[in-house]
Amino acid sequence: MKLQELFRARRKASAPKPEPLHLQVLFPEPLWLTADELTGRLRESHPSLALARAELMTGAIIPDSDNLAQLARVWWDKHTVHVGFFAEPMPPGMLQQTVDFALYDDALKARARAHTAHAVLVYKGEEKAPLEQYGVLAKIVAALVPLGAIVAVNPAGFTSYPAKDLTARPGEDLDEVLRTLPLMALFVGFARFTVQGYSGIWIRTCGAPLLDMPDLAMHTRDYEESPHAFLMFKNIFAAMRDSGVRFKEGDKVDDGEVQWKFRKPRAKERFLSSPRMIVLEPDRHGIRLP
Repeated sequence: MKLQELFRARRKASAPKPEPLHLQVLFPEPLWLTADELTGRLRESHPSLALARAELMTGAIIPDSDNLAQLARVWWDKHTVHVGFFAEPMPPGMLQQTVDFALYDDALKARARAHTAHAVLVYKGEEKAPLEQYGVLAKIVAALVPLGAIVAVNPAGFTSYPAKDLTARPGEDLDEVLRTLPLMALFVGFARFTVQGYSGIWIRTCGAPLLDMPDLAMHTRDYEESPHAFLMFKNIFAAMRDSGVRFKEGDKVDDGEVQWKFRKPRAKERFLSSPRMIVLEPDRHGIRLP
């Protein structure tokens, strides 16, 4: 991997691109690892990583490293991930976009804001399915938790998620934990905001087109309707993921209480910008969600 490609993933993360997918990880202090240490952490984290290997270069021998402490290549089976460990915080603007409105407690957000180092994980393997690529990246994040990983950050989704919650508890299997993780936990962002000229609030997702799904949006009366919107979006994404069907303009669904129809964003709704976006509005007839 060319070093500038890793930098491009770090600095222009919000630009929607089909590949490579990437996540970032925040740490309380800079890490300094050997290849054997990183390999050991990976292999201890889950049986599927029993054959994982890692190699590292130090920033001292990497030209124009720009506070890059180490550059690692991790691989197993058909997967390859490049990991850049930076001895500096994430850019403040990106931190604000991904942490401030994330759906976890303020104490963890304070720890995230106080981080002094971060890593960028870029998928470079042979897996073609975007959701599987994200799963591989999340598996590496889980392996980094014992090293102090605070939160996993998805700049493309403008969101972040507690790194510890990506690990398996006693009796659980890591693959099952990641397979059942709601898309809006980390892989797709969930944003709530007010817009001048509109009453109530708008709710939308970010980053779903990277998973070959449309982003979703809804105009609601107040923040109290957010849990219902989150559940609706979650069920719609689950239906698309499990069936392979992709909802589009003109389709209709039924959440058990209200029938909804999908439409495209209107010209004045520029705040719903996305490569693929559909807006939910109440309708009389629809198909029932699971």
